[in-house]
Amino acid sequence: MHTILLIWLATFIFALMHSLLASDRCKQWWYWHGFSPSRYRLFYTLQSVLLTILWAVYVHTQPDMPLYHLHGPLFILFVILQLAGVVIAVKAFRPIDTLVFLGLREAATGVDTFVVTGIYRYLRHPMYSGAMLILLASPWQSMNTLNLALAVSLYFIIGSRFEEKRMVRAYPEYARYRQQVPAFIPAIRMGQAKPADR
Repeated sequence: MHTILLIWLATFIFALMHSLLASDRCKQWWYWHGFSPSRYRLFYTLQSVLLTILWAVYVHTQPDMPLYHLHGPLFILFVILQLAGVVIAVKAFRPIDTLVFLGLREAATGVDTFVVTGIYRYLRHPMYSGAMLILLASPWQSMNTLNLALAVSLYFIIGSRFEEKRMVRAYPEYARYRQQVPAFIPAIRMGQAKPADR
């Protein structure tokens, strides 16, 4: 129980730092001190990678207990779900300028890009959906990995709300897009999940 609490606490600290650095107020502070949007984006990407590595190493060094190791048809099903998560995550990057996303090139504007093409016609947060599938559908799950997957998924859900508030401020039409397109799970009738043309 002690280890589980530490995992959730570490996740909370990581999420808090990640969200604060992504906030408009924090960005403006760095811009005021000479950082361009692309330089800040690169800094944000690098610290995110470093924090994620430290966070994952910390979790995997804690005492653990196996929960299940699937076999047969269930193993195949869960692996297929994980592969679907990988495909969704990869497709999430296709409509995006990766160099701008990583901070290696200046964006046309200083705000996050509003993308409504490709998989974004069916999901508002395909990167999060893909990552959650990969984590939650693991055929090998321990007490630590399951709690980590649940904590990360909760952070994605909560963090996406703050992300969308920033998007609505930058792009008022995002409010309509949010009403028409599901966040994490595509609509059964795909034809209804299409945002208005921009």
